[in-house]
Amino acid sequence: MAIKTILNVSALAGVKISSRVIGYTAFGLFLNLVLFLFFASWAGRGHSGLPMFLLGLTNLLAPILYFFMGKKQGVATAMHFLAERHGTDLSQFVVGKLSDNYPQLLDKVHTAGSSSAAIHEKITAQLNKLSEQSAINKMVFSTLLQKFDFISVISRVLENNPAAGSDSREETADKIAKALQEKLNADDLKPDLNAPTRLVVCNVAAALICASILPVIFR
Repeated sequence: MAIKTILNVSALAGVKISSRVIGYTAFGLFLNLVLFLFFASWAGRGHSGLPMFLLGLTNLLAPILYFFMGKKQGVATAMHFLAERHGTDLSQFVVGKLSDNYPQLLDKVHTAGSSSAAIHEKITAQLNKLSEQSAINKMVFSTLLQKFDFISVISRVLENNPAAGSDSREETADKIAKALQEKLNADDLKPDLNAPTRLVVCNVAAALICASILPVIFR
C-alpha cells in the first residue's frame, strides 16, 4: 500500500473522529445551557440551594460525557469506514510493514524454526510500533486488536502456509492480507446509534430530577 494512500485514509479517519468529538461536545454544551436556563427557576424555588447546585453541577459535567461519547462514536465510524471502504488497503499496509521489518518471518526456514510464541511476539511488536506512529493509528490499531485477533490470523497463515523462500514472500504476504481482510467485518464495527439517545435521555432526566423532585425533598 502506497504511503500516500495510507496518509489519505488516515486523514479521512481523523476527520471522522474529530468532527464527531467536536459535534457531540458542542451539542452537549448547548443542550445543558438550555436545560439550565429552562430549569433554573424550578430548582431555585424553596429555601435550599442544593437543587440549584446539583443542577449546575450536572450541566457542567454532562458535556464531558458528550466529549467521550463523540470520541467513541468517532472511532467506531472511522473503523467502519476503514473496514468497509479500505479493508484491502489496511490489510496490505499491515502486511507490508510486517514484511519490511521482519522479512525473514515470511521464509520457510525461519518460520519452521520459530515457535508460535516467537511469531506472536514479533507481530505484537510490529502492531505496537504502528500504533505509536500517530494518535489516529493508535486508536485504529488498538480498536482492531480489541475487535479482531489479528495476531492469531497472521500467525495461523505463517504456520500453515510458510513460504519456500524469498521468492515466495509476496505470495505469503498476499495470503496474510486476504486472511486479514476476511476477518474484517464492517457490520461488526458500526457505531451504536442508541448510545447517544440514551445519553440525552439520561441528561434531561437528571436535570428534571434536580429541578422538580429535589426542591420538594429539600424545602
